[in-house]
Amino acid sequence: MDNSVTRQLRLADGRVLSYSDTGTGQGGTWVHCHGIPGSRYELAHLSEPLAAAGLRVVVADRPGYGGSTPCPGYDFAQHTNDVRQLADNLGLERFSVSGFSGGGVFALALSHDLGDRVKQLAIAATPAVPLMANPFEHASELTAGSWQAALADPENLAYELESLTQSEDLLYEAMLGAMGPADIRQLTSDSHLWTFRKSLQTAIAQGSKDAAMALARDSRLMVLPWRFNLQKPPQPDHVFHGDEDLLVHEPHFRALVHHLQPIRSELVAGAGHYGVLARLFQL
Repeated sequence: MDNSVTRQLRLADGRVLSYSDTGTGQGGTWVHCHGIPGSRYELAHLSEPLAAAGLRVVVADRPGYGGSTPCPGYDFAQHTNDVRQLADNLGLERFSVSGFSGGGVFALALSHDLGDRVKQLAIAATPAVPLMANPFEHASELTAGSWQAALADPENLAYELESLTQSEDLLYEAMLGAMGPADIRQLTSDSHLWTFRKSLQTAIAQGSKDAAMALARDSRLMVLPWRFNLQKPPQPDHVFHGDEDLLVHEPHFRALVHHLQPIRSELVAGAGHYGVLARLFQL
């Protein structure tokens, strides 16, 4: 059951930022960066255990997804500015940051930019494309192809992605087709199916063109050299990855651990790509 509340914030430049807000915050507050594709519903299946743990989690749709206004020229700096305005509006002086899959790179950049305002940082199933010599050899065909296209010709990638963002069903089938057995079992189960499909449906809510442009934009930001200083990168408290992740393979996890030196890293036995989401919050 999804117990989150959807709200909207009018940003300083007039854009709307749509976000979900769930839990009490007695045990801490997290700002979560959703995957690519993803939306404010990414953690809906966890709303009850998050509330039971006393956690509050805020998830904003990035521009072009869900109810958030598209933003030409969007980059990590703009993402940080949007989240800073959201946190200020919610009265959050300090909070923890999490990121899933491609959203983990947004979480890293956010933590780097906000400094001491971030209590802790946790990322899961995150690609490490700029940190590897051969990142495309360690991902599903769909994933690696999207990364390569994002580097070579993001405008053409957006055009090609429109064939998938025309409907939730098309996107759902394409993603399931790239996943391994662990993810398929989990995401088609009664406890996860509604959340997964609702998140995809919300991600493409603004139409196939805007959704495809958002996907291509985020993919390009993720695969380009990261702008924060890797000689002194943000140090995650936790990095998680599933050993049965067929979308983003284990060598990406190894590269992150090597370069970022997290306080704790865990390769989760039997987990696929989505199987590590709950680990972000120690559930």
